[in-house]
Amino acid sequence: MELNATAALVMAWASPLYDGGRVRDFFDALNLSKGEALLRRCDETCPWYGEVILNRKHLISRLVGRELAGSPEPCRIVIPAAGMSTLALEVLEQYPECVTDIIELDVSGMAEKHALYEEVVPELAERIACVRTDVAISSLACYAGEEPAILVIEGVSYYLRRDELGGMIASFCSGKGKNAVIVEYLAPCQMVAAGRRSIPRNVFRSIREACGLAPFSVYTPGGMASVIRDAGGRVDAHYSMAAMERARCGENHFFRSDEDGWIWCTEGRL
Repeated sequence: MELNATAALVMAWASPLYDGGRVRDFFDALNLSKGEALLRRCDETCPWYGEVILNRKHLISRLVGRELAGSPEPCRIVIPAAGMSTLALEVLEQYPECVTDIIELDVSGMAEKHALYEEVVPELAERIACVRTDVAISSLACYAGEEPAILVIEGVSYYLRRDELGGMIASFCSGKGKNAVIVEYLAPCQMVAAGRRSIPRNVFRSIREACGLAPFSVYTPGGMASVIRDAGGRVDAHYSMAAMERARCGENHFFRSDEDGWIWCTEGRL
């Protein structure tokens, strides 16, 4: 299955995570060739940029797992703008009894993705729904059921206005705190150490130019907390890239302080 340049770039960076099992079978069925030129361009800016994606994906998978393990009943997982993310397979392999179903949403590629699931992991495919929809303009309230839900917002916050992101999160507000939200986002340059600002600036400029994208939305942790509170939820924790790297590697190599990174993740209750 051929991916567009941006999706192929992210999957190429994340490939060290997919070192075996059914997740690797799925990854091996993807064609990443459209991302090769963009990857080379980004490597010229920062040859270790893949560490950012590895840290981010590791943390999100870990937070989802913690929510599942701590829930009194099985959960539904909803992933807007899922793209070719393998999170659904990771979760179903590790926590099969803790998940009712997984709903992946995106504006394109969903039929093809589910066909790939049926080919590679037929025993899990029936537990994953791949729905074609534009998450920026569609209400997601219909995907919040009676069971606890975990809303995973990874990568897509860059492309949404504040009101669009807030509406997405509000769709899962139960008023009882039974649902969880995990949202990853890009910080403004003022939060990044001066000596590091050129890395995200040049990498994201390369991505925008290659894919014809508008400037990305950015949030401070306080700003993201405000989005979640305005949607009726509360914030449990913020994670800097330094915290993500520590969680994955046990120590800090590339991100020794919060200001060394430009990607954050916030966890909350809805």
